[in-house]
Amino acid sequence: PVLGPTHEGSQDPQQQPAENSQVFLADRALIHDLTLPPLPNLDIPPSPPGSPNPAANAKIAHFLTLKKQGMHFNEKLAGSTSLKNPSLLKKMMDHAGIDDQAQYHTSLPPEVWSINDLPSWGYKEELLKAQREIQIGAEERKSAGQRDAINFVAAT
Repeated sequence: PVLGPTHEGSQDPQQQPAENSQVFLADRALIHDLTLPPLPNLDIPPSPPGSPNPAANAKIAHFLTLKKQGMHFNEKLAGSTSLKNPSLLKKMMDHAGIDDQAQYHTSLPPEVWSINDLPSWGYKEELLKAQREIQIGAEERKSAGQRDAINFVAAT
């Protein structure tokens, strides 16, 4: 299946990537500036007020004990057979209350990035159509270059 946002709004079908490349480069630079600070703050933040949750402390202590024994959480998670289940994403999205379109939402302000500003060629339907056209063109070129039969002649 082709993944990606579905085309809901009306878009100009004549827009092509080359026509708006400067706009996209400017947007990309703006997003970069908003998401990456020029001088990252690498200081350790102060402790939050109050005492930590004892259950959370027990979990952290358990994970640290496992790590000292050579068992790492990410390796165990990556090796889990349940994560290889293709329907797991849908189940997790249902559990979290995320629908198919909400998975493409962003935390950026709408003036920086909005799914509604995506050109028509950026939606999965148009991408799938372009893939099909490329595939058909490749098949036509392949079939045009093939011979129907090879005529054999006697050696002289």
